[in-house]
Amino acid sequence: MTMSMQPEAVLASASAESAISAETESAASAAAPALLGAMPMGGDPDSAMFAAALNACGASYLGVVSEHAAQRGLFAGAQGLASGTTVATETARQAALLTTAATSL
Repeated sequence: MTMSMQPEAVLASASAESAISAETESAASAAAPALLGAMPMGGDPDSAMFAAALNACGASYLGVVSEHAAQRGLFAGAQGLASGTTVATETARQAALLTTAATSL
C-alpha cells in the first residue's frame, strides 16, 4: 500500500485553519458587548429575568465559540506538525537511500 502526502498542501490547510480560528475569535470578541449587555426593558422582575436569560445565552454562545476556535487552532497545530514530520522523514529516507547507494558502489 502506497501512501502519499503533499506537505505544502497540509501546511496551507493549517494556515487556513489558523486564519479561520483567528477570524472566529475576532468576530466573537466584537459581538460580546451585544451578547452580554442585555438590559431589562422595564423595572419589573420578568424583564430582569428575561435580560438575565439573554445574557446567560450570550455567555454560553461565547463559551462554545471559544472552544470551537481553540479546537480549530489545535487542529491547525497538528497539521503543521504532520507537515514538518513528513518533510523530515522524507529527507532522512532520501539521505539513507543515497548513503546505501554510495556504499554499494
